[in-house]
Amino acid sequence: MSDVREKAADEAFCASCGAVIKKEAEICPKCGVRQKKQTSDISSNWLTVFLLSIFLGEFGVDRFYVGKIGTGVLKLITGGGCGVWWLIDWIMILAEKFTDKDGNVIKKQ
Repeated sequence: MSDVREKAADEAFCASCGAVIKKEAEICPKCGVRQKKQTSDISSNWLTVFLLSIFLGEFGVDRFYVGKIGTGVLKLITGGGCGVWWLIDWIMILAEKFTDKDGNVIKKQ
């Protein structure tokens, strides 16, 4: 008899062994391999994040958009870290290393 079954909406496949696991699982209970973080739902708006960073990043709007309220306020108060933090965020977004509040990477689609 086959051990294969379809996955439900709240399930995913393990990146290593292919077992059906919960989407929220950090480690596969079958093989013990840590699962990679999923990309954010905001990833469909990568261009929005980038444009916000270019035009309003000095005021922290890009950080507010991805849910990083604390660093958004700091960016607002410091004028984007006198421009340095602002530039670093552009590079991070272009390199697809910029994350949202949950640690999900913002990627181009």
